[in-house]
Amino acid sequence: MPSTDSGTELWSAVQRAILGGLLAIVAILGFGWTRQLATGNLLVGSFGLLLFVGAGYWILSLFRMGLDE
Repeated sequence: MPSTDSGTELWSAVQRAILGGLLAIVAILGFGWTRQLATGNLLVGSFGLLLFVGAGYWILSLFRMGLDE
């Protein structure tokens, strides 16, 4: 394991936290748009589903990246 500066690790953690927060907002927006599938609006609903799943996957990859450091 390469030795890194503690300031670099802190900055990396802050960046991941900010990106995770923004992705959580996108996931919530996507979940809201996914509810349009029930009303028959397939275009908006499927786009929302893609946003929700994509943001969730990206958040999980941020967790894995943080655990690797």
